[in-house]
Amino acid sequence: MKFDCYWHDVECKNNMNCDECDLQPPDDEKPNGKKEPVLIGWNRSYGGTYPECPVCGEMPYSLDRCIFCGQRFIKDARAEEWSKPPKVEYMDCFLCGGKNTVEFTRAQSNGHRHGHCTVCGMSFME
Repeated sequence: MKFDCYWHDVECKNNMNCDECDLQPPDDEKPNGKKEPVLIGWNRSYGGTYPECPVCGEMPYSLDRCIFCGQRFIKDARAEEWSKPPKVEYMDCFLCGGKNTVEFTRAQSNGHRHGHCTVCGMSFME
């Protein structure tokens, strides 16, 4: 699936990975790139909580500044928690029956688990 480019009048060939795109302008050249930092926003939707730029309303793809409008953020306690690496947890494998062989992490946005079995290779995402 192709999308219109956020910054240019072209068809996106990068499947909307705007944070990795070569067409992205420098942060300071974006509409809010030189404005004072603001407190990061949070959106409760899609079954979870996600960071949201309080200026343009987009998911910023960074806790430091919005990749779309360039707005810099002041991190709150939730953003500091999101900055930490996810905790690895273990459980029994429901495919091979191995005890504590499944390594998984929980998504910070909605608590869903995803991981794999270190013995049989089974992987899951809920």
